[in-house]
Amino acid sequence: MRVLLINPGSPRALKKENLGLAFLAAALSADNHDVRIADENAGHCVEKVVDGFQPDVIGISFMTMFAPRAYALAEVLRHRRPVPLVAGGAHPTALPEEALQHFDCVIRGEGELSLPRVLRNGTLSGIVEPHPPEDLDALPMPRRDLLEMEFYANQKEQLAGLSYRTLGIITSRGCPHRCVFCANSTRTMAVRYHSPERVLTEMAELVKRYHIESIAFYDEQIAADPFRFRQICEGMVERKLNYLKWECQIHPRSAQPELLKIMKRAGCVQVAIGFESGSQKILDAINKNMLVEENLQAARQVHEAGLRLRGCFIIGTPGETREDIAATQRFMETAAVDFASLHFLTPLPGSLLYEKYSERINQAAIPWDRFTAGDPDTFICNEAMSPEEQKETFRSLSAQLAFRNYTWKEKLRRAYRNPRHALRILYDRWVHTKTK
Repeated sequence: MRVLLINPGSPRALKKENLGLAFLAAALSADNHDVRIADENAGHCVEKVVDGFQPDVIGISFMTMFAPRAYALAEVLRHRRPVPLVAGGAHPTALPEEALQHFDCVIRGEGELSLPRVLRNGTLSGIVEPHPPEDLDALPMPRRDLLEMEFYANQKEQLAGLSYRTLGIITSRGCPHRCVFCANSTRTMAVRYHSPERVLTEMAELVKRYHIESIAFYDEQIAADPFRFRQICEGMVERKLNYLKWECQIHPRSAQPELLKIMKRAGCVQVAIGFESGSQKILDAINKNMLVEENLQAARQVHEAGLRLRGCFIIGTPGETREDIAATQRFMETAAVDFASLHFLTPLPGSLLYEKYSERINQAAIPWDRFTAGDPDTFICNEAMSPEEQKETFRSLSAQLAFRNYTWKEKLRRAYRNPRHALRILYDRWVHTKTK
């Protein structure tokens, strides 16, 4: 059977390869299907691919911000080639009934086992409940050959102010924590891991085939099993893969001296930690299960290991006040964060926060493509401050951090690539300086 998998695009999409589709394509190929991937993010014209490939089944995988494009594509393709349309990905998993209004079938959760099964059974209709693979090593290697790997490698992902030829890898699935703003807050599946040997083999193949200089770990919490992650880092040193530069996201409690030391030897340059806030009240409200002092200790240990620190923070949590935001700003300084990523709290479908506000969101009829976790005009959860003050605070702080995070060379490069955004940052920075 000919199966076409589609990655819908958006001008605001990050230029990162969709490894989820590559894993799904590999599972379908192993089940003797002929598979193609049409990737709008890499410039593919879906209609041309459909006309040339003539698929028997079309699958579209998408996150929330891509839902409008995915639904529009489904309507176009239904008339262009009347074959079964299957939806998958984070958004259909969270809102399957909505997706079913546009598709014949919705695969919830990870699809490597579910989609081949429904194709064998010929039951391409309705909602298919999650059937996640338990043994990740049993899955075939992702079909990266179906993706535009040169396009993605040449995006030269920025790391610590430098550009590297970078591609990604996924070594685990899931997260053991239940922060209310994350879809993991409602998921019940266990965290699962690829073995260190499988990860190192895949990494070596990336180096051999695509001549990368840096590797991006797409795991939600790569060090949730610190012993396994230590084995990966030691393997990178032993196999001389530690010339690769990399960053990873870890939980503050994973920032232990011995692990950080071997991470640095393995090529790690920067560690990303979701601190979220410098206010204990807010950490408790989002179910972070951390103390501010524990977060500061993690920051100190990252620096003591000689690594850069990327801190991730959120504004707009219900109940957040000016004092709480001021505490977050003080935390950034005390923790000596090298790069601060700031997001505006967005109640994404699938999270506990969305469940709390879903009725108001539906009534407001907010387009899904505005759910980007960076747009304060999307939806305001916090009633402790006026919407106008929250928006102004977010934009002002974002402008300050843009000047702090990047070198002048990087500022100019980013301004050249997105002059409208650069002008907005300059304006917000000027307004903040004038009113200070």
